[in-house]
Amino acid sequence: MTHILIVDDKEENLYYLQALLTGNGYVVELARHGAEALVKARQNPPQIIVSDLLMPVMDGYTLLRHWKSDSKLKKIPFIVYTATYTEPEDEKLALSLGADAFILKPCEPEDFIARFIEVQTKGVVATPDISSTANSDQSYTLKDYSVILIRKLEEKTLQLEEANQILQQDIARRKEAEDKIQHLAYYDLLTNLPNRLLLIDRLQHTLAMSARHHNHGALLFIDLDHFKTLNDTKGHSVGDLLLVEVAKRLQTCMREGDTLARLGGDEFVVILQDLSEDSSQAAVQAETVCAKIISTINLPYYLDSYLYHSSTSVGVCLFRNQEFTVDELLKRADIAMYQAKNAGRNTQRFYDPTMQAALEARAALESDLRLAIKRNQFRLYYQMQIDHSGNVHGAEALIRWQHPQKGLVPPLQFIPLTEETGLIIPIGHWVMETACAQIKRWESDPMTRDLQVAVNVSACQFHDPSFVERVVEMLSRHQIKPGNLKLELTESLVLDNVEEAIMKMQALKSYGVLFSMDDFGTGFSSLSYLTKLPLDQLKIDQSFIRNMCMNNRDAVVVQTIIGMANNLGIEVIAEGVESEIQRKFLEQNKCNLCQGYLFSQPLPVDSFENKLKQMHTAYLTQP
Repeated sequence: MTHILIVDDKEENLYYLQALLTGNGYVVELARHGAEALVKARQNPPQIIVSDLLMPVMDGYTLLRHWKSDSKLKKIPFIVYTATYTEPEDEKLALSLGADAFILKPCEPEDFIARFIEVQTKGVVATPDISSTANSDQSYTLKDYSVILIRKLEEKTLQLEEANQILQQDIARRKEAEDKIQHLAYYDLLTNLPNRLLLIDRLQHTLAMSARHHNHGALLFIDLDHFKTLNDTKGHSVGDLLLVEVAKRLQTCMREGDTLARLGGDEFVVILQDLSEDSSQAAVQAETVCAKIISTINLPYYLDSYLYHSSTSVGVCLFRNQEFTVDELLKRADIAMYQAKNAGRNTQRFYDPTMQAALEARAALESDLRLAIKRNQFRLYYQMQIDHSGNVHGAEALIRWQHPQKGLVPPLQFIPLTEETGLIIPIGHWVMETACAQIKRWESDPMTRDLQVAVNVSACQFHDPSFVERVVEMLSRHQIKPGNLKLELTESLVLDNVEEAIMKMQALKSYGVLFSMDDFGTGFSSLSYLTKLPLDQLKIDQSFIRNMCMNNRDAVVVQTIIGMANNLGIEVIAEGVESEIQRKFLEQNKCNLCQGYLFSQPLPVDSFENKLKQMHTAYLTQP
């Protein structure tokens, strides 16, 4: 008997198709989404699959792509049966992905069976001959059966709705009583926030979650500054007004999933969960929430016509796994809070002195970066991009920071912070401006007038609404030769919004700007977007180049990228070339351009020009 796999997330659809096909003599297996279908099919391949399109976990399109790329499954006929059809392009897409038929819900049973048999006959499974008379009789039977099923489902639904109304009324009464009891036990009467009992319960839960997922959490101990003075001078009723208002403001500072509780008096506690696995990043996330809390508490209050200004001191204790008890965490956060008081109030302190020092160093670095922008402390270095004959085709512009005290700061030490703070946008603007000016200067020299200069573009910079306008303005102002400016984009940047990327890239290409896909092979590397994006170059990531002569898998990846790029008519360049063996491998596999320390390290513009002249002179003096 023919084995059919049906994939749909709705029970009523599964039930209907199972009845329809079982009644016709088929053996039916069910799956609720694409991922489950793949697992079942690989264990016990069906002879035909019928799948919906819109489903959770894995939709029908994704399932279809996996299905047709699996050597074990791709020859099995795939029927799309869906009610989501809205445009002809949907059917075209499904068929282009390899679907053998596209059937639109609702479909009459006889029509469905006819299409089903048509696919089955054309597919690889063997099917018995079915006469037209038998088909006709079967269609009437199936149609009557479907009507009965639908009527029974409707009757059952009405019965369930009536029973559900009675049940819901009873549940509502019980729940209302239980909620009142629970609220009194677990919530603070003044602020309506969780009290100490509920706080401890949620903190224990957060500790368990942290142990399971290995990420950090943070406990924030918040104490209002000089609250006793307000109570003593204005009375407890005014103090209560402040506490209620503070509770409301603190709630606006919370992220989804965080817990805010009142311990008593003017003490509040916040549990931050799902912070980064990296302790430094987790500390930054906690500090961001602390800064928001402090600034929010600092806003003026109107307490019964009385204007009042308050501040707060916050103690922070990071945690991960279940290395500390709840009491120990509260104690540590409390100690950190008193450290904040001793530091002058209206601030935050971490229990871990090392963490506090790291955050202060980060704040100092951010301050230095803002000063560096104002005082023009950045420099552009250039690294040659060269072919196997020694001809220099271009250079990548790489930023360096000439710090007045620390000297030359490499980009890995400051670029991540610029991206987090948004400073990457003005810095990226400076890099592009400086590179365009340099391109224009080089145009006056025959030795450098055709050099392509590659500039890295960050995600923040590219997604800035004014990005295209700014680049066009620079090109117009500097009047540089078309084709001498090349922008390097990463895969993740492009795939954030492919349509936006294509639009912006095409707009700039009309002005002669070239595009290179940087770090290719480390992201999603999909042929589907390579064929859509107006790319001029792929840059193979240095992680593959580094090991390709020692690791066969890396060698295959490099060979595949080169072959794919050449077949698509896209130039390919390898970065991180440091040995002659690597260069020869790339030459043998038709990667014509290289970049790396084998040829030159990144150089200041004067040193770059001098090295270029030396290479040019050496080339001219060759016998």
